[in-house]
Amino acid sequence: MRFNPPAYEEGYVRKLNADGEQEWARLIGTNYIEDWVACVREVPAGGYISVGVDNAQWFLWRLGPQGQYMWERHLPSEFSARANFVEPSADGGFIVAGSYPDGFNVIKTDSQGLIVWENEYFDSGWAYCVRELPNGNIIVSGDRWYNLLSAAWEVVMLDSEGNLIWNHEIDEEGINTAYRASECWIMADGNIVVCGMGQDEDYYFHRWIVKYDLEGNVLWHKIIPDGILYTVCQGRDGGIVVGGLDYSNGWPNANIFRIIKLEPEVEVDLQPDLTIIPETGGWLTYDAEISNILVNTTTMDTWTFIVDQNGNGTVVNPSQITLEPGIPYNVEDISIEIPADIPNGEYVCEYHIGNLTTDQNMGLGAFTFWKGEVGVDDPSGPGDMIPGAGPGPPDGLHGDRPDVFAVSAHPNPFNALTTITLNLPQPGEVRVSVFNTLGQEVALLHDLANGPLSPGIHQFQLDGSSLSSGIYIVHARFADQTLQQKIVVVK
Repeated sequence: MRFNPPAYEEGYVRKLNADGEQEWARLIGTNYIEDWVACVREVPAGGYISVGVDNAQWFLWRLGPQGQYMWERHLPSEFSARANFVEPSADGGFIVAGSYPDGFNVIKTDSQGLIVWENEYFDSGWAYCVRELPNGNIIVSGDRWYNLLSAAWEVVMLDSEGNLIWNHEIDEEGINTAYRASECWIMADGNIVVCGMGQDEDYYFHRWIVKYDLEGNVLWHKIIPDGILYTVCQGRDGGIVVGGLDYSNGWPNANIFRIIKLEPEVEVDLQPDLTIIPETGGWLTYDAEISNILVNTTTMDTWTFIVDQNGNGTVVNPSQITLEPGIPYNVEDISIEIPADIPNGEYVCEYHIGNLTTDQNMGLGAFTFWKGEVGVDDPSGPGDMIPGAGPGPPDGLHGDRPDVFAVSAHPNPFNALTTITLNLPQPGEVRVSVFNTLGQEVALLHDLANGPLSPGIHQFQLDGSSLSSGIYIVHARFADQTLQQKIVVVK
């Protein structure tokens, strides 16, 4: 949405590439009254579907792959009509959550946007999000208004025809407090997580996260003080990611949009027997140590994913596992044949626990292995050792003061210890840390709290004895520059 003075709003759909650059933009409406786009989704059949408000009317707008206009649907103008979220359904149609004519509303359409059914479940309030489950049922999150100061958290389960199966409501009877279930997400274990907000008796807003089973039972809930959550999803490692406003520094003038990630409910630690496969091929064997903080017995898929240097992967050994709450589980001697005819080089072995059909994880473990000769990419490049050279400062050293910011590691690959050398041309605050391939920080070598460093050569020793075999990335941040150095642990 773009606000255009003196008093109107324009709605846009914009397509960005992977680098965030705009590929195309389409303007919704030209009536200069009230136009905005609330949600855009990619359609499995190709192109995009968007919902929002056009000329103060509920709208559904279908676009082609390049943003070309295909069709649009409107409902008559009502004072509080809103289309907030759209979900492409398995039958090719669409499910829209919003408010129409003046309450918590869900509309099901066919593939051309023609209404199949439409229901208002509460006579006031908004539906903010809707998702279709694999069995065709529908989960909806939103709120129900009682008056200007009081609203209830509402999560609703419907069947494919829009009939109510169950709903879960949170409110404080007799107290004017507000609750809101903003967005829902179907997790890899088949359960549902919802984010939103709730007020306490002193009327302070707090960030809420609630996990449900498919019967509407609350499995757990988490409250993060001071703020409102608007969006939730599940990360690749299985951790729940939420985003919203943080009021910790005062409301409403000091709010900050903050993203928070929770630890995965399933942790996977892989222990390979070896990480070097000969050129002639061989067997890759490893154990998986699994721990969990689940609160109910859960059966999920497991699979191994072998990823090559280009990021392409192959699924092997699909199976299933049943985890009991809090009980560790070990899978021993997982074996994968690595054929001789695949190219030599570096590979990543990933062990997934979750839903193979939807490619979602509750837990993920990984390690790196090599086929053929072990090495690091571009060994003569900036910050890497030149083959045959001994340890020493990186290139760019003139006298006692280097003239470039650089980082290197020696030895690399290494088994237990390596030295990280930092080439610092000017005094300043520096942070040097090490991350694994899942983006988790595994070591902090120097922090800003340690104070500024003087110009020159600084060395930090990294103890890799507790690290699993694989690739790690050294991050060195100085002023507005960040350098990365790949290091390889071989056990």
